[in-house]
Amino acid sequence: MAYIEGFPPQDISRSLLRHLAFMAIVMIATVGFMIDFSKDWFEQLSSSSVPLIIILAIMLYVSFKVNPKGWKLMLNKQDYLESLRQDSMIAEQLLKLDDSHYIIHNITFELFHIEFLVIAPKGIFLIEKAKGSGDLEIRDNILFQGGRTIETLTGNLWRLCHLVNIVLKKGYQVDVMPQPVLVIPDVERLDVKTYDDISIVTPTELMSLIRDQKKEVLTTEISQGFAFYIKDRYGPKK
Repeated sequence: MAYIEGFPPQDISRSLLRHLAFMAIVMIATVGFMIDFSKDWFEQLSSSSVPLIIILAIMLYVSFKVNPKGWKLMLNKQDYLESLRQDSMIAEQLLKLDDSHYIIHNITFELFHIEFLVIAPKGIFLIEKAKGSGDLEIRDNILFQGGRTIETLTGNLWRLCHLVNIVLKKGYQVDVMPQPVLVIPDVERLDVKTYDDISIVTPTELMSLIRDQKKEVLTTEISQGFAFYIKDRYGPKK
């Protein structure tokens, strides 16, 4: 059985509370440094509102990028629980792989969120799931789901593949491009199987896609070493 790290996700609410507490401390400290309370501090605060709003917006943006599941849990619990159910479907299939496969779930990689990252001698697989519903179709070389484009999702998937490739080349002097995989939950059959070299599968097709790769592209030592590096550098901190 494959080894999985970070599933089910732990400590999401507490992590978000730490983010909010940090933002509050930063804002209070910033106001304290900017305002001279011996003068008309209210007028000073009003004139400083724009930079304070900008600082807060940047911190909120970074927090959302680092912990998107925490924000989803706080803002839309039903949506979070549905996403967790779909993640469970994917994890259940990935765990059927053998123990040469190392799976990392729910990490932030250079401010990009990764749902599932599978590292094995037969390759690196970067797995994302579609957030919407409806049939897939390709129009004018753009992928749509339920009539809405998911070009941002597929574009980010490829950007993450290139970032992981850069880190692997820099640290291990191995040039292996991760394979992007888009999972469409809650469907039994797909009419679109590939798009822009992205494999598109149902959860039940995921295991065979990874398992049936013919060629080993990483040594066992590099595969294990890179997996532990990603876990320690980008995985959840305990």
